[in-house]
Amino acid sequence: MNYWKNDLRPDLVNNVPSSTANPAFWQHMVTFGISIGLQGTLDPNTAVLQPGANNDLTDGGLSWPNPLDAEDDHRIDDLFHAAVNSRGTFVAASNPEQFTQGLRAALATIVERTGSSSNVSANSASVQSDTRLFQASFVSGRWTGELVAYPVDATGVQTASPIWRGSQGIPAAASRKVFTWGGASGAAFPTTAQNTALGAQKAAYIRGVRTNEQQNGGTLRDRPHLLGDIVNSSPFYVKDTGTVYVGSNAGMLHAFKAEGAGQGTELFAYVPGNLNLNKLKQVPDLDYTHYHFVDGPITVSDRNETPGKNYLVGALGRGGKGVFGLDVTNPATFGTANVKWDHDASDHGKMGNVLGRPVISRLDNGDVGAIVANGPNSTGNTAVLYVLDVTDGDVIAEIDTGVGSAANPNGLMSPTAWDYDADGDVDYVYAGDLLGNLWRFDLTGNANSWDNASNRMVLFTARDAGNKRQPITGAPTVGLNPADYSLWVFFGTGRYLNQLDIINADGSRNTDVQTWYGLKEEGAAIAGRAALQQRSILAAGSIDGKPVRVFQPASALSPTAKGWYVDLLTPPSGTREGERMISDPLLISSTLIGSSIIPNTDPCEFGGRGYVYQLNAFTGASSAQPLFDIDRDGQYADDTLTVNGQPIPVGGIDLGIAMPSNPTVVGTRLVVGGSTGLIGDINIDLSQIQGRISWREIVGE
Repeated sequence: MNYWKNDLRPDLVNNVPSSTANPAFWQHMVTFGISIGLQGTLDPNTAVLQPGANNDLTDGGLSWPNPLDAEDDHRIDDLFHAAVNSRGTFVAASNPEQFTQGLRAALATIVERTGSSSNVSANSASVQSDTRLFQASFVSGRWTGELVAYPVDATGVQTASPIWRGSQGIPAAASRKVFTWGGASGAAFPTTAQNTALGAQKAAYIRGVRTNEQQNGGTLRDRPHLLGDIVNSSPFYVKDTGTVYVGSNAGMLHAFKAEGAGQGTELFAYVPGNLNLNKLKQVPDLDYTHYHFVDGPITVSDRNETPGKNYLVGALGRGGKGVFGLDVTNPATFGTANVKWDHDASDHGKMGNVLGRPVISRLDNGDVGAIVANGPNSTGNTAVLYVLDVTDGDVIAEIDTGVGSAANPNGLMSPTAWDYDADGDVDYVYAGDLLGNLWRFDLTGNANSWDNASNRMVLFTARDAGNKRQPITGAPTVGLNPADYSLWVFFGTGRYLNQLDIINADGSRNTDVQTWYGLKEEGAAIAGRAALQQRSILAAGSIDGKPVRVFQPASALSPTAKGWYVDLLTPPSGTREGERMISDPLLISSTLIGSSIIPNTDPCEFGGRGYVYQLNAFTGASSAQPLFDIDRDGQYADDTLTVNGQPIPVGGIDLGIAMPSNPTVVGTRLVVGGSTGLIGDINIDLSQIQGRISWREIVGE
């Protein structure tokens, strides 16, 4: 116990990753014991620890045998005791197979970490008696996932009192509704072809049958529950039906009842027909490492966009080059007829890994379209925008920019639609690509002309001060300046897609300078950053123990500037730390809110850190009045840093949740999920930002 309880290196920062099994974050020792052929007086197979439950092994109610007496089995008990005290594991193996299982279990526990890479989602923008926040997470090593609904009240998100957990709401395999694509229409999973490719036992395992798991006498990998790891797929709440959808890397899209009777129950699951079955068949294996499957974004239309209907469009993301469409109007009675289409790169040859959330919108030609950016790793390596018919997946337009090559691969990332004339039909789509181009696509007029070169333009190319291109992976936010109704586009730069985005090929840290931009959209290309006004992160400090930053004091934008930019450099000396923006900015009236991440290269620190920022959207400088109540005293005037004798409202805060995701507003709280599975929330002064919230799309309002 001494080597677990006491910090072995108090001179070091306490950055040791914790887990469900082991909450210690200080430098400590964990014992994993395996006895071969011998067992003590206590049977570790029956004396199982239940996290959070009273147990004689840990509550002091058990008198452990004396290891110093003459009994050999008491010495084995002492090894078991050391494992219990240090939150490790102990296995008494009577044969080589049990030894192998014990070693695998120990290794899985060692690498087990809880994380979250997706965004949180709320069922309401205001705080009511039934307001709840949905968060998805995963546990590495064991590769399980969780979807949790937390209550939200005036004091914040109540993470200690979850309303339901998705892992507890998945029906038994015999009654579970699991569907797939049968090649021409929907089908029950598994189809005959899938059953053959996966093998009957493994297909049953994926569907939810547990009899063949090792813990039940079988040969397949044990699972604590049936919900697979949810890494990059964000929960999507649908108000019309009270349902929340999320994708998992067990190979399924899941539909959960979000509220009311039966809340937390899985209504149905969908296994996309274009998954890689050679990889999927490895999920049940004892030595399974990890693959992505249904790991991409999800969007669902509301009944204003598709009267009387709700259509879901989902992407595989890192799990493959595919998108699919479902009719989820009545999720409780979902059946094979509601599987509408399922396409991959064999249907759309320029499709890559779709990482940006599709947009569903009415089009000028009368159809309802699913607007999809092709993403990275396409065959042609160019940036392509697809406009698909949401009802059947047919291509209405394939708009290839022609920008990108094998030597300089590109991909279009996250689209945003804008209804310029407020007639309910999308007019323009904005999206960034991996080469730093911010595109505007004109979808007015005849659909046959949408792919003409004259109907697309590079509005701006993001480059740093050294002229190096800056990738755009988050969705732009589009909005009007309430002072003069001028149109603006906001976005940040940076990517976080693979190891080279963190560590350069020579082993050095990737500290490329990334930037936050605000651009006036006047229908003409902006030549470069020289046409913009430079702003900066001026100073850093601490309030109530939290790291904070401020921007330049509030001041008007130069009348000749076409916008502004802020390089993400650490103040006051402008240190390059690899800070970047991969999420979508949030515009509320004249306030722009965004989150940044600073990935960590230290293997002892999970994820990294980041800031939640706010500034004046139309000047790029500090807001005139404080927005954040950092010390939670109900006052805002004192939430400032004094720089050169001048108090400046806090413009950025590290909430201590590692790397923050997309911000969302619930009532008077700004809520953000973190990469370690924590949730950060902070009170904001809505009187400073009363106005319309511009999320990602303003269409059909």
